[in-house]
Amino acid sequence: MFDVVRNNPRIVQVFLGVLTIALGSWGIDVFRSGDSKEAVAHVGDTDITSQQFDVAFRNWQNSVLQQSGGAVDPSLLESPDARARVLDRLIDEEALKIAVRKASIVVPDGAVQSRIMSDPQFQENGSFSKALYTQLLTSAGTSPQQYEDEQRKSLAMGALLTPVMESAVTATSTAQRWIALDGEERTISELDVDGKAYTDQVKLAADAAKKYYDANKTIFQVPEQVKLEYVVLSADEVAKNTQITEQQARDWYAANSHEERSARHILVQVSPTAKPEEREAAKKKAEALLAQVKKDPAKFAEIAKASSDDKVSAEKGGDLDYFTQKDMDEGFAKAAFALKLNEISGVVQSSFGYHIIMLTGIRGAKPFEQVKDDAYAGARKEAASKQFSEMANQFSNIVWEQRDSLKPAADKFGLKLVQTDWISRDALPAGAMQNHALQQSLFAQESLTGHRNVEAVDAGNNTMVSARVIDYKASSIKPFEQVAALAETAAKAEEAAKLAKAKGAELLGKLQAGAAAGDQRWAAARAVKRSGTELDGDARKAVFSAKTDKLPVYVGVARDQGYAIYRIDAVAAAKDVNDAARIKDIRARYANMLADEDQRALVAGMRSRLGVKIIEKK
Repeated sequence: MFDVVRNNPRIVQVFLGVLTIALGSWGIDVFRSGDSKEAVAHVGDTDITSQQFDVAFRNWQNSVLQQSGGAVDPSLLESPDARARVLDRLIDEEALKIAVRKASIVVPDGAVQSRIMSDPQFQENGSFSKALYTQLLTSAGTSPQQYEDEQRKSLAMGALLTPVMESAVTATSTAQRWIALDGEERTISELDVDGKAYTDQVKLAADAAKKYYDANKTIFQVPEQVKLEYVVLSADEVAKNTQITEQQARDWYAANSHEERSARHILVQVSPTAKPEEREAAKKKAEALLAQVKKDPAKFAEIAKASSDDKVSAEKGGDLDYFTQKDMDEGFAKAAFALKLNEISGVVQSSFGYHIIMLTGIRGAKPFEQVKDDAYAGARKEAASKQFSEMANQFSNIVWEQRDSLKPAADKFGLKLVQTDWISRDALPAGAMQNHALQQSLFAQESLTGHRNVEAVDAGNNTMVSARVIDYKASSIKPFEQVAALAETAAKAEEAAKLAKAKGAELLGKLQAGAAAGDQRWAAARAVKRSGTELDGDARKAVFSAKTDKLPVYVGVARDQGYAIYRIDAVAAAKDVNDAARIKDIRARYANMLADEDQRALVAGMRSRLGVKIIEKK
């Protein structure tokens, strides 16, 4: 069961990332703040607290910002819909956790360990690296135990969902029908009835421009704007002014330049919490494998490929490529660095189980003179990082304690005090200022009216930034007198578009009745497909829903600025409906879609049986 889950991480990914059911008009603001232990929702007898929601919502915001590179409308990150979706996912997860507990699903340690070791993000040169694993978890602010617990929960959820995911099947005939529809080509020509051609025919009433202005004031809105001053403290800038001696560079070289070794290994995996009899059985298996490789060392790679529990390296005959001592588990590293070239170890115990190691290569660190520039750069970066940590605390304290000006902080650290011209919320300067938390602080009412420094923000990459509003202009609607000409032009364009739509619909009726198009200019013929990008949604629907038993066929689509008529001249059927590879791919993708729907139904059923209640604000 757990092999299936490990090999199909999509099972849990789909659940965690896709299942969202809109919460409609429920009171979403209730879980915006309050006592951290206050319940925002009940799932059966289990509470989801405001603290749980706040953590999940912040994580979601950070994830969106990271994936988009900050290029996302901040209002979307605070919208009621976004909050509803995050809460809804928490409810789904809690319902599934309850179902897992009721089903008494137990995930063995070996399954958790196997998932972690096979995760590419924890691998170097195709093999699990304990040093990298620890480093990544530390930087993420979590411990191995916490991460392993999360993986255990994920596997348990997957075990519950697997039967649902695996039961979705798509018939070959369905896939063939999909291919036939997707591959069909229709040759079309387009006739554009553009409103611009009818502008001269429009006669506006005297008050038309004013009426248009009154009905569309948001078009003439000027967003709120601010003038800012800000300072940025970065480790990169600190490094530019950091002087390094040769001895510091040599010390860095000594600490960071290590001998590297390459090896092959065979792993007999055993959990750290395994029972004594299980551990003894694993050790005996390792000893038997050791006897095989000792008998014929030339077959080490062959035996590793057939018998090692480290499936990633097993595919390469157990090859681990080059590594340093700090890259590997302590027990493994101690044994590997004690071997001579081509020597085979005894049975070596590590936190992952029992290993047999063959040393295949040794290479020493490059001489200092060859990497002198790198050593100086590394030492400078290391010193700057240490210096930055101290400076960051001082920087944060100064901008907060002396909140009426950023000049004290700029003077203290020799930073440039930057002032902007008028800018809107979505036009903050590039770089460190492109930070969601900073933006939220700057456009808070206190900052807009108080003109005080906002709390220093960690912008990532060893960078701190603080800013303050030095002037503010609220959002406003431009007076009609300033935009009268624009309003008149827009009103005229709107009326011209109405004329064009009426003319287009009239012409379509004539064409469908068999009349000639007259002197109308059709665009060059082109072939289009349902899945192509040549047509927008409305045009695609019109073109491909038209009956084509008798050609040509005419269809029309209303546009914002006029009307478009499409003439369908030819239809070519798909040519690859029996392509086995494509049928297999379509069946798999369509089965995934069905599985998603089945999964939604499953979790919806769990929610219904348990009972879900959103706690509305009173």
